Order: sequence, then structure tokens, then C-alpha cells
Amino acid sequence: MQVVVIQLNWRQSILVEDDTHDKLTKAYMAYFKANEKFEARNSVRTHKESRRWLREIRILAKERMEEIHTKHKTRTRRKDTQA
Repeated sequence: MQVVVIQLNWRQSILVEDDTHDKLTKAYMAYFKANEKFEARNSVRTHKESRRWLREIRILAKERMEEIHTKHKTRTRRKDTQA
């Protein structure tokens, strides 16, 4: 879980946790950088780093898919109960 500190002014700041979508975006950006390194220099280290970020993207994508599905189901149920 990553926490981002947002500075409101010189005395106040708030902590904001990244949601799954933010984590997925950051993982993609890390993969993009790792893939650029791999394409420039095909080595064991760059190979492992690229694959590690792809695994992380897969895990986060599955988590986000479930969140979206759950949100959709609860919205659909609310509409059915209101009608």
C-alpha cells in the first residue's frame, strides 16, 4: 500500500492512499521503463525486471477487474430494488 502526502499549505498536509487504478498505472509506467532498458540491453537483470512488472500488472489487473465487477453488481442490485 502506497501513501502519497499532499501538501495543502506550509502547515497542513493530508495522506492519500493509492487505489488499485493508481497502482496499476504506476506499475505500467515502471514496466515501460524496464522494457526500454531490456530492449536497449538484453541482460538477465533487465529480463527479470521486465517480467516482474508484467506479473505485477497481471495481479493488479485481476484485482481491478473484481472491483469493477463488484461495483457494477451493487449498482445493478440497487436499480432492481428501486424499480
